[in-house]
Amino acid sequence: MNIRYDSDIDAIYFDLIDIPSYDSDEINEGIIIDYDKEDKIVGIEIIDFKKKVEKGLTVDDLPFSDSDKLTASQYFSYSMAV
Repeated sequence: MNIRYDSDIDAIYFDLIDIPSYDSDEINEGIIIDYDKEDKIVGIEIIDFKKKVEKGLTVDDLPFSDSDKLTASQYFSYSMAV
């Protein structure tokens, strides 16, 4: 997993696999899921990340695999400490 955070706009992108996205769906305001041609999740973008975490968004609210949850959870914990 590759993770990019843009502090200027408080957006984080979890690039789950190195396959180009074909389609995307905003599952909730500011939470966008990217899919490949076979409808597999390839990425998750969260806009206003810190604000959403402060309001209770957790790694369990998103469609991460178990192994990706462990990596992603560090960012959710870090966001609360900053």
